[in-house]
Amino acid sequence: MSTANDTCAGELEVRPHERLVLVSGNPVPLSSKELAIFTMLAEHPGWVFSADQLAHDSDETGCSPDSVSVLVYRLRQKLAEAGVTDVVQTVRGLGYRMRPTAAETGDQSADGDGPGRELRDACWQLQEAVIDVEHSGSLDQQHAVAELLERARRDVYLSLAE
Repeated sequence: MSTANDTCAGELEVRPHERLVLVSGNPVPLSSKELAIFTMLAEHPGWVFSADQLAHDSDETGCSPDSVSVLVYRLRQKLAEAGVTDVVQTVRGLGYRMRPTAAETGDQSADGDGPGRELRDACWQLQEAVIDVEHSGSLDQQHAVAELLERARRDVYLSLAE
């Protein structure tokens, strides 16, 4: 049974409520931290998440940002063994993202003009602002502004989903 939190992209299906990733209907054995990182990326295809963001949001226990690269490496290996390659991309100097499909980006023409273009652009600007804030100011300022920007980014993302 599918729920609103399930994410599908071609033959790939993520079911966070069941703690399950499927490729062509076959389960991919992931550790809880690999699953948490992949779920975060899958819920926001195309969005770039820093290692700090993925480490903090990976699960209740979290992990160090340094271990995120190892977890992403293992995740890519397991997905490749299941027949899915190039789904998790590295954005040099910024972090990681799940490769979006044309349907997910909303690109309906070669120049990308289509419904929701302004909202998509706003989402990208908010994400860039979140990343900028993480690298400047005091720790309290970083957390306060990042929280506000992240809340706004999620609101825009939900508007896009509607």
